[in-house]
Amino acid sequence: MRQLKGVEFPNLEAVHDEALRSAIDLLDDTAAEGGQQGWAVRVRDANGKIVLSIDFDEAKRKKAATE
Repeated sequence: MRQLKGVEFPNLEAVHDEALRSAIDLLDDTAAEGGQQGWAVRVRDANGKIVLSIDFDEAKRKKAATE
């Protein structure tokens, strides 16, 4: 599990963009391993509440659309 602590973003759109980039990077890093079914990038606020979740299927679709 990768964790970035203390990162702040100006709005939810910026959070979404960074989470999506992170999910795509993780896909690239783990492509040879496979088995990313059910994986997701989850973003939490300062209180630990999940404010955004990007599943790897969404990341795969976005990556395919930009290639």
